[in-house]
Amino acid sequence: MLLTFTKAIAQSDLKQSEATPATTKINESIYSQLNFADTLDIADAHRGFIATIADGIIKDENGRPIVNTKLFDFIKGKSPATVNPSLWRQAKIGNINGLFKVADGIYQVRGLDLANIAFIESNTGYIVVDPLTNAVASSVAYDLIKKYVKDKPVVAVISTHSHSDHFGGIEGVVSAADIASGKVKYITPAHFFDEAVSEHVLLGNVMGRRAGYQFGSSLPISEKGQVDAGIGKAYLGTGAKSTILKPTDEISSTGQTLVIDGIELVFQITPDTEAPSAFTFYVPSKKAYFPADITLRTFHNILTPRGAKARDAKGWSKYIDESIDLFGKNVEVIIPGHNWPVFGQEKSISFLEKQRDAYKYLHDQTIRLANKGLNADEIAEEIKFPEELSKEWYLREYYGTVAHNAKAIYQYYLGWWDGNPADYNKLPQTESAKRYVEWFGGEKEALKKAKIAYGKGEYRWVAEVLKHVVFANPKNQEARDLQASAFEQIAYQSESGIWRNIYLTGAKELRQDISNAPLANQAQKEKWERALNRLSPENIFDLLAVSVDGKKAEGKKLTLRFNFTDKGKNILVYLKNGVLNYSLARPEVVTEFSISLPQEKFAELFSRPENAIAIFQSPDVKFEGNPVKLKELAQYLDLASTNWNIVTP
Repeated sequence: MLLTFTKAIAQSDLKQSEATPATTKINESIYSQLNFADTLDIADAHRGFIATIADGIIKDENGRPIVNTKLFDFIKGKSPATVNPSLWRQAKIGNINGLFKVADGIYQVRGLDLANIAFIESNTGYIVVDPLTNAVASSVAYDLIKKYVKDKPVVAVISTHSHSDHFGGIEGVVSAADIASGKVKYITPAHFFDEAVSEHVLLGNVMGRRAGYQFGSSLPISEKGQVDAGIGKAYLGTGAKSTILKPTDEISSTGQTLVIDGIELVFQITPDTEAPSAFTFYVPSKKAYFPADITLRTFHNILTPRGAKARDAKGWSKYIDESIDLFGKNVEVIIPGHNWPVFGQEKSISFLEKQRDAYKYLHDQTIRLANKGLNADEIAEEIKFPEELSKEWYLREYYGTVAHNAKAIYQYYLGWWDGNPADYNKLPQTESAKRYVEWFGGEKEALKKAKIAYGKGEYRWVAEVLKHVVFANPKNQEARDLQASAFEQIAYQSESGIWRNIYLTGAKELRQDISNAPLANQAQKEKWERALNRLSPENIFDLLAVSVDGKKAEGKKLTLRFNFTDKGKNILVYLKNGVLNYSLARPEVVTEFSISLPQEKFAELFSRPENAIAIFQSPDVKFEGNPVKLKELAQYLDLASTNWNIVTP
């Protein structure tokens, strides 16, 4: 349903490049550029440690390990030539995992998922903040606090924003029934549910595929593979059995307060920063500020590589500034949704100010250079942070990067086009690639020149040139291998954990053809059924609408009605002009087929059509008209492969 990071290809032996002399030299130079003697943030990461899971392993209900913190134990000592030393340092700090006391009555579990989960002790229980991506990890985190602090019930859950690593594991700490009944409050920013559905369901397939690149889900965990995502560890099971639940309480304005079981919370709405629906909050009695993901121990993404709506860098900066005005004079600890806390009033203010200025600097300089006529690529090459920002470990490019974010800001204001007519309506990649190769003098000549460039350490250029050769002839394994080697050298030099993952995953797929790799059909079927069970009826038909193959549906007309008896929703669905629409307001329309059933049976019907006869015979299912019309609708649905090509045509 959400971003499920699966191993599409087994972690088999894979021939990879060694670090070249050029890469080794560049990585070695990092030691003289940054202050590795500064270890204050390392001390902060250890502060308040209580305990962790002994063997480092978390298993799902089928006994499958989905988290194994011990896999990263090789990250110690000096960095190898195949990893940027700055990223290696971040990865070592990211290895510090377990339960921590971060303030009086506030605890945090880190390192068991990509994100953190926090527990605020209230009068009779716990307020859980950001319950991770999957229920198994959040349940283990809850077990830790019950074992080492107090065994108390959950009285409320907070999701600070609409990304799955901050809500997907909610059923590991509380049941969906307790949320639905109001027994346990579920507090989110306004529009949370719709934004979560939009990003993780409607676009879940494409984002899931790209997320596999961003988080290196098919990579071995090794010195030549995945070491860290910059904001945490991206484990195999990070997206297993994630859930979206509707909130009981939505926060819609800055300054709004709630008192939950004796604990006052003061909220700040921060939309279109790290997520379209987002807030931060302050706990006055603890002098603790929860900034969600708008300030972390790394520079963040204005546009995440997995794909999302571009974010408002100027607004992001202003919200951080507003948080200083709202909470700064009293805050003693900042507890982010990833990485580790910031302790102390003076350090907290400096941290917030420099985070604010990083986003504002990049925004203002991008706009300045755009107004001078530079395009996105040129701006990305031009901008560098001033030393007072770049020297801070918490503004290094472990996750977001200056280059990528400058392009995102350009896109946010100006779109993808750079103004040059030659770039406005370019040929498709495969067609243009064939012509490029012809102009290069053929594949052999292109490869010959690429090898010379590779020997000079011009890896970005080699990657660009060989893309044309590979797209012109994807069977040219020599070109694929050389482009893969170029990708690997770029990865080894990357300070950003996700840049590293992106390039290494591309290299792996060039060396191992994935076109015939087995798809996780059963998992895909279960994910589809889970989505149809959890979504609102309206959201269901939004999802089905974007699954319609317009060419197949061209010239076809269908009119159906679905009455969800357990939801009180009677929905007219009609296919016309290649488009699936729905309405709750046209009871007079006569349909070709109508069916009344619980949502659970609807989900089973569409995800497991082999059960159709049994479903139609169920006592809680009634229908009129021709059931073949339902089958006809299903024939127009195109459920996309989760394994489509990226580095090849």
